[in-house]
Amino acid sequence: MSKIAFESYKVDGHNGYANHSALSEGTKRMTRTTSSLVIPSLAINLLMLLVAGVAAVLFGRTIDLAQSSTILSQRLVAPPQWLVMTTLLLVPGWYLILDAMSTMGNRLRLPFAGSQQRAKRIYAGRVHLVLLAFYFNAILVALCWSAAAMPLFSKLFLSAVFAVAIYALGQSVPSTRLSYTLSGILFVIVLVTTQAFILYRMQVEAESTGEELRQQFEEEPGNRRR
Repeated sequence: MSKIAFESYKVDGHNGYANHSALSEGTKRMTRTTSSLVIPSLAINLLMLLVAGVAAVLFGRTIDLAQSSTILSQRLVAPPQWLVMTTLLLVPGWYLILDAMSTMGNRLRLPFAGSQQRAKRIYAGRVHLVLLAFYFNAILVALCWSAAAMPLFSKLFLSAVFAVAIYALGQSVPSTRLSYTLSGILFVIVLVTTQAFILYRMQVEAESTGEELRQQFEEEPGNRRR
């Protein structure tokens, strides 16, 4: 009887060790799966929010530069700073909140819970929406410099129309990679064109101010040519 009991104990001990090992492996696998779902999702959302924040600061400073201009400040109708910040931070901030809530609830809703194609498709849509906000604010800043006296509603309307048109053009491409490429190229074109136009206006304004100062200097009684 003691031999039989000993053999039974050996078998039970072996099975218990095997079950414990299987449970440990399952726990490690679950931990790795959770990390592979949560960390990349939150990291990408934070990166998108950071990029949008930098763009918001740059666009805000560009509008402040227009307001400090001696010529434009007299007739400039500029959008409020909170509008620029909101339009740029709304999309990445919203998706960050959604994914953070999914980590505490149903993690199958996270972008990386499915296949790579699903994650690429989800982030492609999010990046396009972020670029839509970039287009809108870039065009709005350009209008602040080119049409300073235009009413604010007209500036917002034109910026929205052109931004949606560029967004629709990028969305019309069936391939995700080509859609990313086209959206990136369009964004760079809009950004470079906007900055080039602003620099041109600043140069023209500086030359105009210098010409006015020169004429005023020449018109002073003591500086007139006899």
